[in-house]
Amino acid sequence: MSFKSFEGLSALHRNTNHVIVTAHRGLSGCFPENTLLAMRKAVECGADIIEFDVRMSKDGVPVILHDATLNRTSDLEGKPEDLELAVLRCGNYSYYRFGVDAASGKRLKVPVYERMPIATLEEVFQKFRGKVGMNIQVYANNAGLVEVCRLYRAYQMQDQGYLTIASLEAYETIRKFDSKIEVCFTPAWNLRGSPEGLRQCKELGCRFVQPVVDYSGPDCYRLCRELGLRANAFYADTDVDVKLLLAQGADGVLSNRPDIVRDTLQELGRV
Repeated sequence: MSFKSFEGLSALHRNTNHVIVTAHRGLSGCFPENTLLAMRKAVECGADIIEFDVRMSKDGVPVILHDATLNRTSDLEGKPEDLELAVLRCGNYSYYRFGVDAASGKRLKVPVYERMPIATLEEVFQKFRGKVGMNIQVYANNAGLVEVCRLYRAYQMQDQGYLTIASLEAYETIRKFDSKIEVCFTPAWNLRGSPEGLRQCKELGCRFVQPVVDYSGPDCYRLCRELGLRANAFYADTDVDVKLLLAQGADGVLSNRPDIVRDTLQELGRV
């Protein structure tokens, strides 16, 4: 299937009439999270951005995985940093299924797919650069973070994706490597939508922020507009919750069900 081209983060940021739809770990509410399949399905349903998580293999390859261990989503155990990529490739990463929302998912006794390999960051860049924006949640540190930055620059990801990081140390590492790498800073959950948290993001040069729904509201989204920040609220998976966020003034939604978000926006005439 051919995808539409992605115009870039600048165009997305500038179009304030457009509600940004971000697919959390791909279309993870329907397909195995953080897999190339889930990402492709998210792009097919019209997501503007795919969000995914990066950790490191033992041999220094950035791989796509959320948890600190392999136990929940695959038939392997332990930390990805303790296994080389060739071993990680032997695992099946379709052992977890989301429920009606992220909180009601469960570990399965048998995988959903006969084969579902782990993806590398480079594979994601190769397959989706220029087709969708990317929110790259980086859990790698030090040399791992530098390798992520190297790939970002090698694949000319400027204005195509941003690195989401949670520490000022990581921010400084990125800035020393390349000041043109776009970042999204995520402080503690209760601070991401606070005035101090949002102003800090602005000072750090962020254009996109990620307020947590439980700690945000109309005042948060109003301040985002004043500061020129685009807020991808985390998260909403139902029609009711999406409409509530839109009523509060959110201009972006991060969701495990970007298909539902798109349907709701279509119903409201906001696509």
